[in-house]
Amino acid sequence: MTVLAADTWGIPGPVFLRWYLVAAVVLVVGTAVYRFRALAGTPVTDHGALGPQQVAYLNGGDQLAVWTSLGGLRRAGAVGAHPDRRLVPGGPLPAGVTPLDQAVHHAATRGLRSRELARDEWVRRALDELRDGLVRRGLALDQDRRRALRRGALLIGVLLAIGFLRAFVGLSHSRPAGFLMLTLVPLFIAFLLFNRVPWRTRAATAALRDLRRRHAWLRPAAAPAYATYGPSDAALGVALFGTATLWTMDPGFAEQAEIQRQAMGSAGSTGTSCGGGSSCSGGSSSCSGGSSCSGGGGCGGGGGCGG
Repeated sequence: MTVLAADTWGIPGPVFLRWYLVAAVVLVVGTAVYRFRALAGTPVTDHGALGPQQVAYLNGGDQLAVWTSLGGLRRAGAVGAHPDRRLVPGGPLPAGVTPLDQAVHHAATRGLRSRELARDEWVRRALDELRDGLVRRGLALDQDRRRALRRGALLIGVLLAIGFLRAFVGLSHSRPAGFLMLTLVPLFIAFLLFNRVPWRTRAATAALRDLRRRHAWLRPAAAPAYATYGPSDAALGVALFGTATLWTMDPGFAEQAEIQRQAMGSAGSTGTSCGGGSSCSGGSSSCSGGSSCSGGGGCGGGGGCGG
């Protein structure tokens, strides 16, 4: 006579799996919808209203914004670099500089190295001001919004932990948990996708894509004649296409200033793949696809497909 083990946690497998799937679908779909709305942003109708440093922050964050300022100042002859890698002022600031330009130039007067700029108090304050302006325009996300976007992933993580624990306990008591284990796979993928939070909205990504198309002649691979361009165009080249632009424009300065040779990839490839929610919500359909097993018809040994 075969004696079946008691139901894990006193809940029959099919019942647990049915409600687990419901919770998974609600969490994944709800998180996807929330992200889709939160990451929409405000469309940019006038691309000329975005300065090079704003473009740089949206494209690569704080460090690229600093390098963009440094590129514009170098093209204007306002900064240089010693062989010992320290920045030096090369001349007065040009007209129309930004607070970040002023902070970087001030750092150069104190002999800081380029890798130290992002940690400088004046530069840090200017970067915060730059980010806050983009947040107000609906193009960037502040820390509070990014933390809010991660709450969905946190809840999915909790649900995952419950599912793993249920499967482990069920298997240790010889209860079948195959369908529950299959459900955990798409849920884990959704957790990984939702845990990635970009610093820009979809509107900013669209604006970057359009700016890259409009200014394709600034690509280092196109061998632009930087000597004929002003500081603003040089800075925009760095903002859109990375510090490879600085190496093309002034390799001696880039080497002395220890600027990394970094080329930015596709404008749409940074962190927003899950922002629209479509790919992530697809994960929920994989979960809901398990409903056929929740009725217990495909479970042996008394219907223990949920452990």
